[in-house]
This record gives sequence, structure tokens and C-alpha cells, in this order.
Amino acid sequence: MKIGIIANKIYSDKISPFFKEFLQWLRDKNIDFCVEAEFAEIAGYPYGVPVLDMVKKIDLLVVLGGDGTILRAARLMGKNQVPILGIRFGRLGFLAELSGETYKKELVSILEGKFKLDERMVLEAQIGIDNDKLYALNDVVLFRAGSSKLINMDVSIDGIHMNTFRSDGLIVASPTGSTAYSLSSGGPIVSPGINAIVINPICPHMLSNRPTLISGDSTITIRFTELDDACTINLDGQQDVPVSKETIVQIKKAAYRVKLVRSEANDFFSVVRNKLKWTQ
Repeated sequence: MKIGIIANKIYSDKISPFFKEFLQWLRDKNIDFCVEAEFAEIAGYPYGVPVLDMVKKIDLLVVLGGDGTILRAARLMGKNQVPILGIRFGRLGFLAELSGETYKKELVSILEGKFKLDERMVLEAQIGIDNDKLYALNDVVLFRAGSSKLINMDVSIDGIHMNTFRSDGLIVASPTGSTAYSLSSGGPIVSPGINAIVINPICPHMLSNRPTLISGDSTITIRFTELDDACTINLDGQQDVPVSKETIVQIKKAAYRVKLVRSEANDFFSVVRNKLKWTQ
């Protein structure tokens, strides 16, 4: 098995010492590896490889960082997905499987093929007619940019009018994204195996406008009925796209899925209980 390594530059002070130890551990285990060029340069490793070249050569991508780094890795790979294994160095997160302090025993089992693949829905967003499609593992979020005025938008599901929202914005989340921004905005936790999408207005003017779960096979269309100031669509907290009143936004399930490597002993609800401090 050949693995690729990608890491978060923000945590470079913390990750770089671990990175050197980790590479030596891989050499001791006779495991073939390659490293993303951007982080390799920061860490002083001379043999970095561009991400798109790396994914053509590897069987497993090891991500050093937190959930944001996993979201970035999934986005960079696009449709050329390989299984992702996260080793945590961030804060609260639901996607990274292992800890940088205790990874060795579990990683040995995973490299021996003792793991589960957790396949996650990806959202595809068409923002305007002429633009390229963009993709998000967590969510597509529409929000005001530097204004206190509410956004008025018509939302249709498969061509059928759902509602006209007056709100600070709108979150469209996958099951994976249900534990991200949508959760903090009062949305439901959705088990990742459910074929569903969450539509969650941000601070709606009408208190009766509640988060809604729709079929994952649906197409969501958003049109603006009133938009006096700048508005932005953000994908996974990492890509911003400005929109105008004339912009039509369509969001649906993408044709590919992201594959997360899971230890055989772990499950979604044990992660939720641990991260959200539920009663054990």
C-alpha cells in the first residue's frame, strides 16, 4: 500500500515535529509514501508532489490536521477520490479518525486492511448559468456580505415552490455537514448513511421557518426576490463566490462520494457522543 500525506500549514509548528517522526515510522515499517508539495516545502522535506499527481499514485491519503484539512483534501482531489484517513491536530472535529498522540496501533491495523470505508455524500453547486460546478462535503452557505439587510429568496425543490425565506442567509448541508454550521444554527443531526439534504435558514424573520430535511435525490433552486447589497455563497468554509440578484443557484447531490477510513471499533454515534459530551 502506498500512502500520500497532506497537512495543514496553519498547524505547521505543531505538525512539523510529528511529521518527521511519522515519516521515520513509515520507513521503519517499509511503507511507501509521498508528501504534498506545499507542506513538504514548509517542513523542509525535499521531495514534495503536487496533490493531483499524488492521488494518481496512492491507495490511501493520510491527512494531518483537523476537519478543515480533510475538507480541503476532498476538494483538491475532486472526482479523483481515494480513501482519506485523518490524524487530528485541530480542535472539535467529526471527520478525523486518529489522534496524533495515539495513532500507531490503530494505523498498523488500518494498513493491514482492518478498517471500514465510510462513504459520504458530496453537494454539487451550480452558481449562475455560465460558471463551473463547485463541490462541498459539508455545506453550501449563502450569507450577507457587509450588510444588515435581510435576504429574500425563493427556494424550489425539483421545480416545486418550497418557501420564500427572509433571513440572514441559508445553509444547505449534507448529512456530514449536519454536525457543522447547520447544527449551531439549530439544525438536526443526520446520520451519514441517510440520503438526505438539510435546508436551514439562518436567523429567519418568521419563527415558523424551520430546518427541513429533503430527499438527497432532489435539486434545490434558489432565486433572489430582493437583494439590495452584496451577498456571498461559501462552500465548506473555504471557497467564496459573490452573487447578485440575477444569480440562480442550483444545489444537488454530486455524482461521486468522499471515502473516509474508519477503525472497525468506531461508529458515528460514538463520535457524536464524545464530541458533543452526551451522557455516555
